[in-house]
Amino acid sequence: MVLYTLYLKNSNTPDLPEVSYQLDLSPSQENNPDSLFPKANRDALRQLLQEKTAASISNANLTQIINHWLDDIREGYRSTWLDLKLAPLELETLKNLSDRGNPSLPPFFPPDFSQISPEGGALPPLNFN
Repeated sequence: MVLYTLYLKNSNTPDLPEVSYQLDLSPSQENNPDSLFPKANRDALRQLLQEKTAASISNANLTQIINHWLDDIREGYRSTWLDLKLAPLELETLKNLSDRGNPSLPPFFPPDFSQISPEGGALPPLNFN
């Protein structure tokens, strides 16, 4: 069994260290790395990386990470280093926020026209006293 490691660094948080994730692959998995990430494994990897980086990993980011890692596994590299700009996880929760607000109308009060009077002319200007 051979150990392959993914190192992911978030450029938006330069003060935090990179995050690592390891796979222990058999020779048959090394020869066929495309079978490593079915949907369940992709979702598990996304969840783990989001927890470790505290950043939102979109489908495009996840595809980029996996494709880069699979390319390196095919080439025989045991370590893969990626530096991505990932949005904070809080932004992902804001996108899912659904607030309908207050749908009730405010109370109606009629305007007071008692202080308004025309001053003359075909279209007289209004005089607000």
